[in-house]
Order: sequence, then structure tokens, then C-alpha cells
Amino acid sequence: MRILFATWTGSSHLFPMVPLAWAARAAGHEVRMAAPPSCTEAITGAGLTAVPVGRDVSGEEMARRTQGLGAWLGETAPWPRDWARSPETLGGEVAAVYTALAEKQFVVADALVEDLLAFARAWRPDVIVHDTVCYAATVVGAVLEVPTFSYMFGSPMITRNELEGMVGDPLPGYAALFERFGVRPPEGPTRWLDPCPPELQWPGAVERTSVRFVPYNGSGGVEPEWLREPRSKPRVCLTWGVTAAEVRPERMPAAFERTLKVLSALDAEVVLAVSAAHRDLLGTLPPGIRVAESVPFTLLLPGCDALIHHGGTGTGLTALAAGVPQLMFPLAPVLAAFAERVDAAGAGVMLDPADSSDVEGIEEALRTLLSEAGRARTTAVRTAMEALPTPADVIPLLEQAAADR
Repeated sequence: MRILFATWTGSSHLFPMVPLAWAARAAGHEVRMAAPPSCTEAITGAGLTAVPVGRDVSGEEMARRTQGLGAWLGETAPWPRDWARSPETLGGEVAAVYTALAEKQFVVADALVEDLLAFARAWRPDVIVHDTVCYAATVVGAVLEVPTFSYMFGSPMITRNELEGMVGDPLPGYAALFERFGVRPPEGPTRWLDPCPPELQWPGAVERTSVRFVPYNGSGGVEPEWLREPRSKPRVCLTWGVTAAEVRPERMPAAFERTLKVLSALDAEVVLAVSAAHRDLLGTLPPGIRVAESVPFTLLLPGCDALIHHGGTGTGLTALAAGVPQLMFPLAPVLAAFAERVDAAGAGVMLDPADSSDVEGIEEALRTLLSEAGRARTTAVRTAMEALPTPADVIPLLEQAAADR
């Protein structure tokens, strides 16, 4: 069987699908991963065959179609509490955020779809697996009548950004992608594959197929020797994630600058995890801070006692898979939707970024996380995740969909 994987960007959307692509290859299937040229190195670094398609869309080009970054960050408009329970009820400037995000994806899809369709016609895949907002792959599936599996990236809810109000008719930009090739937009994929454990999901009308989250944070790496050394005090890792760094690439988020100063005064070993691209943003650090540059979290987190981060789903699920409790300062309401669920499950503590200089609050949160009860709740979520179907267990669903064509 031939399985075509497709995504529109690296790390946060590509990485979650890598273990499923590995499982497909291990089952004897042919696998290709299609993405814009900038993703080629990340794909081949994962040991997969890359198919560069279309072109990379510049940030400036997307910005012309995507307004309202301030609203996305919650800076210009308040988001209702528990909005993620019913995202389709959002209104005003907040609702416009999701429309703008959809418009951005329409621009990306337009840049990819011609090449992706040409490759698929030549290669003739039996199944397509794509990240949730890679709309070019949805178009290709409709044109070639190939089953499509939409692979989520850890979000606790499904938002149908491509629909009016998330529940209505397709937005004009979405419909136009299909009309170009004489087909209609499908109601949805063959299946939604969801690595977010049911314990963390917000309820929704869309039926999802759970798949165990298997962390992949980049190729290989060498485990630093200091991770194996005995330690006399808790090791706390801090990161502000790839997405947050892309949103505000010019500086470290203020919340994390303040938190670093607080942590340097605590009786803990502090590790700051950053990518090589963002190392220069650190400036002068407080004394005693260890910098872990480009160390995959799959190597780093098992040697840590707690993680402090921005609320990103990939980072958070990797911590849960490692059994590491987490303190979250979500840098946007969209990220808070995940952080709230981790907090509710008792596997972490969510604090407002405005409280990131609160010494007593951070100390109390860390005590909660490092307590026996806190560790037990984190372990319970990890155990539930480990009971979910593995990527290898999901392959028969793809095989059956291909057989039913």
C-alpha cells in the first residue's frame, strides 16, 4: 500500500505524524511525506522520503491575509472563559481570529495544491494522511477519491476553521480550492486521528479515533552527560516553545524572563531548553542557569522533575508521556485551552503569565507538582496514554480504508 503524508509546516504539525509514518514503513508500506521545500531537511532527518511540493509562503504574504495577532494573543480582546467547550459560539474580534487563521491556510494550500496533486496523480497513493489544516491534501483526496485521515497535533478540541462559524457552509476561500478542480468540499475526512488523550479532550460533536502520542522532537541527538549525573536538588526545565518563538521571534517572552529570575533564587537546578536559532535571544542569564541547546525533549525531560512552558500541545504531551508534571504560562488563549485541561486532570498547574514574577505562587505550584500526590496524578495520565492504540495499531484502519475504495 502507498501512503502519502502531507503537511504545510515543520515541527508542530510534522513531528506528531512521524511515528505513524514509521509504523507504516515498518508494516511494509511505501511512504512519502509531502511538504513545502523548507520542511525537506526535517523530513529526511526523520528518516522519511521527502517530496517537496509548491513553494514556501512568506510570513509577509500570510500577514496580508491574516490580521488580528493581538486578538490571537488575547491582547486586544478578551476570550470568554471555557470558550474551548463551544468554540463555534465565539463572536466579534475573537471569532475573526479563526477566520483569519483559515485565510492563512487557504494561502498556503493555494501554494501547494498544484504540485501535490501532480505528484499524487503520478504516484497514486492508496491513502492520504495529513495534518488537520493542510487543506491542499483534502483537495487532492477529493479529486482522486482517495481516503483521507486528518491527523491532529494534540489540540484538546477540533475547530473547523474552514467553515462559516465553524459549523456552517465552507468559507468562500475553502470552496474555491475545490471548485478549481471541479469537485465539492467533503463533509470531513475519512477519520480524525487524535493523539490528545481522552482525559484532556474538550467534548465535541466530531467522532475521533484515539492514537497514542509517541513523542518525536527531532532526529537523533546525543544525551548530555550531565543528565546522567546524580543531583541533590530538583531539576526544573523551562522552555517557551517553537510556536511562541515564531510568533514573537525578536525576544524571549517577558513572562519567561521574569520566571527565570524567580527560579534562579529557588533551591533547584534550572535548565533552559532552546533551539539553536533562538540561543541569541537569551542575553545575560542569571547565575546558575544551564542552557540545553537543541536537545530533544525525549532525551531531556526524563531527567527532569518538572517542566515550565508556554502551554504548547507538543511540549505538554511530551512531558505527560515522560511522566513529568508541568507548570504552564499559556501565552495565548488558544494555548490556554490545552493548559486548562492538563490542570483539570491534576497533571500540571496553569498560571496567568502576568503572575510569572510571583515568587510565592511559583514556589507553591512547584511544591504541588513535586509532591507525591502531584506525581501520582501525572503518572495516572501517562498510564492512560500508554493504554491507547499505538501508531502501529492504527495502520489496519488505513489498510481497511484502502481496501474499501
